[in-house]
Amino acid sequence: MEGFYQEVIGSRSFASIWYWIVFAVVWTRTTHWTLGVPYEDARNAKRFGGQYQMDFETQIEINIRKTLEVFEGHSVALTGLAAFFLATIFMLGFSFNIQFMQAGFLLIFPLTIVSGLSIHLARKLRDEKLEGEALYSAYVWHRRIKQGIGAFSIFFAAFWGVSQILFSPYAGTF
Repeated sequence: MEGFYQEVIGSRSFASIWYWIVFAVVWTRTTHWTLGVPYEDARNAKRFGGQYQMDFETQIEINIRKTLEVFEGHSVALTGLAAFFLATIFMLGFSFNIQFMQAGFLLIFPLTIVSGLSIHLARKLRDEKLEGEALYSAYVWHRRIKQGIGAFSIFFAAFWGVSQILFSPYAGTF
């Protein structure tokens, strides 16, 4: 049973298939759901217009309002908590060479960047009241930025993980 745990469920983060599955699922979901609206809804709004366009704009409006209510009501606390959490994971991972924390930081840090960009876009859309083609363009542009950050994040995590597996004498201990 111990061999099964070490091979399938082991916690050597970068060498674990489960880490990479979680990494891929998180980034797939993150890029598919931009501002809480699935991409196919945006695509249908662009392609068919009419009711699809109205539904897309309504979904965006609702999600912008909810996002900004939460963030603007608790922005200082959320920012402080996120900074503390990220700093703790970073220090445990890179100062104490705990691979699990390194893997967590390489997954979570880019997501916080994407969250900040999403809040920025939500404020922009609220203030400028974009509709139609302009709204769709802003949505797609934001989605592409998220995809770029995700691709870079996956590349960097893979590079870092391989370097840890190959060159770190303690990489297999956590």
